[in-house]
Amino acid sequence: MRLSLRAALMVGALIASSEAALAEPVTLAQALTQGAEHSPRVAQAKAKAEAAQARARQAGASPNPELSVEVENFAGTGVFQGFRSMETTLALSQRLELGGKRGARVAVASAERDFASLSFRAAMADLAREIRVSHAELRAAEERALLARANVAQARELARSAKELVEAGRDPPLRQLRAEAVLAEAKAEEARSFGDLLAARRMLADLMGSNDPELSATVVADETAPAVLEQETPSLDEQLATAERDAALARVRVARSDAVPDITASGGVRRMNDGRETAVVAGFSIPLPFWDRNRGAIEAAHAEGLASEAALAQVRLDARRAQHDARMLLGAADARVEALTGPALAQADEAVRLAQIGYGAGKFSLVELLDAQAALTTAKLALIEARLDRARALAALIRANAQ
Repeated sequence: MRLSLRAALMVGALIASSEAALAEPVTLAQALTQGAEHSPRVAQAKAKAEAAQARARQAGASPNPELSVEVENFAGTGVFQGFRSMETTLALSQRLELGGKRGARVAVASAERDFASLSFRAAMADLAREIRVSHAELRAAEERALLARANVAQARELARSAKELVEAGRDPPLRQLRAEAVLAEAKAEEARSFGDLLAARRMLADLMGSNDPELSATVVADETAPAVLEQETPSLDEQLATAERDAALARVRVARSDAVPDITASGGVRRMNDGRETAVVAGFSIPLPFWDRNRGAIEAAHAEGLASEAALAQVRLDARRAQHDARMLLGAADARVEALTGPALAQADEAVRLAQIGYGAGKFSLVELLDAQAALTTAKLALIEARLDRARALAALIRANAQ
């Protein structure tokens, strides 16, 4: 008894929650807009894009000059005692980058900037796909919950009728037990469907960044499928892979340019204390690449470039397959929706109505009425699933065609 009471209270709370939720539905457009504004994933991708933009600006900067002061020939012995023979040199040195280091560095930063910008757009597209699917799943969960509630009401009425017929001697007691079992099954399904509803509501709320515990989804009109992309038009994923490939190839240039030594040129003025004379000093330095010629880094960068070329080819194949599969699934879902919304659903509904009348008049058995009700429920659930499958396929196709 305690368990039954607890289950009844839980179902009642879920039903009350659902009734409140249906008062404030959210449209798909609202969910997409709010999700883009509050998603931590999108905020992270945007910040990374801004960081890459800043690094691209920094990559073009030349090395700073260096100012040095050198004091020598003082505090020694003999003629170098004290500061009479001290020499002071003030010099300015500048490192001169050779081998195209600056251009290679700018190319890498520019490619990484493009990749980060495309990653931001991909994050937006991924979020939009998830919100589309989650919105459709919430709507489907609401429809299943409403159907489960209607089935409970129908089963309760059937149990009442069966009890009256048994008490009147028209049906054996087994009919009443069967009707009560159907009612128990309907209540269990109602509890499960409302649990699924709460989970779907929480998922959409998380994607939107919403704290509304009574979130509900509006019915979305069937959207038209996007046009087929031209063969030469790259998808967003292909553009991402291309940017990554470009960055890898630019890193090969960086590795090769790093093997070229830079020259550091310097010039300054030297002042001798003993005679108060001054003189100009100049010089340059260059590393001698005897031991380190950066060969390992060059080979590694070249191998990564080859890997990025292969990855781009794979992404092209995956993108075409994703577009094809999503379009095929969308077509199949459209056909299912059209078939299930045809006369079959209306006929199943009419069959239930006639079976109820016939059962009340004693012309149909309880089993025949239950079969008619089960057929109608199956048809309605199939239509809900077909519409959900269409929404999922459409979301996948829109994401696959993203630019």
